[in-house]
Amino acid sequence: MGYYLFQNPPSLYIQGLEIIQLVTGLVLGFTECKDIMHLKYSKFNQGSPSAQVSSRTGMLMLYSPACLIASFFLFCKLDWPHASILLHKSGLLQLSIISQLHTEASIRLLVLTVAVALHFSKRVIEVLFIHRYSGGMAIDSVVLISFIYSFLAACLLYVMQISESLPSPSMNLMPLGILLFIVGMSGNLYHHYLLSRLRKDGAKGYRIPQGGLFEFVVCPHYLFEIIDFVGLAFISQTAFGFCTATTVSLYLLGRSLSTREWYVKKFEGFPSHRKALIPFLI
Repeated sequence: MGYYLFQNPPSLYIQGLEIIQLVTGLVLGFTECKDIMHLKYSKFNQGSPSAQVSSRTGMLMLYSPACLIASFFLFCKLDWPHASILLHKSGLLQLSIISQLHTEASIRLLVLTVAVALHFSKRVIEVLFIHRYSGGMAIDSVVLISFIYSFLAACLLYVMQISESLPSPSMNLMPLGILLFIVGMSGNLYHHYLLSRLRKDGAKGYRIPQGGLFEFVVCPHYLFEIIDFVGLAFISQTAFGFCTATTVSLYLLGRSLSTREWYVKKFEGFPSHRKALIPFLI
């Protein structure tokens, strides 16, 4: 394990968070899959008695705090005030970050910070300009998910930062992580665009999505989000990063299985060959 990952920081706090993450992923995935409890947004918010906000407002509340945390971390990492002085004095495009990149871990931290900031910035942009909403979101689910995303973003970057002083893994998986991240981001964006086209005529009801991997699975946007987080894990090469990817995967797997069940019940003649998450398998 140590060959592929940074050594786990000698911190009971971090090790405890890793365990809590995995347990949370198992609980959320199981309760979603078994229809015991759903986080109340999208089609699983219908008829909820909880206090509501509009879906657009709720989604912005989900992603904006994590986006701000990652952006602030990137701002600090790049040391922009010092960079501004260099630009003013020399007139050249220089960043003080150059003096900080002495180790592979420092470069890795910068790449991870940019990736996390891009992930949540993309989600905010999608909420503002791509998604078409019609319903609401339960406030309790908004607060919970927003906290989880913000906490994971902050901890993912914090763990990477304190791992800078630890021995680097013998095998560098960051290039593979960057590739997976780009594939995940692009696939997720494309399938969100396909979903938005279902309501281009102003319709508010649900329809069976078409195009892309929607021809094979109900939730390809979840599949690519998982790939996105696996990419982040490979970029970080920390145990916490892989625990984060596992937690997200477990939750989205449970959610996608319930989503497929919902489509089968709602639409007569729903294509039986369509799986929930992974083409031809799950």
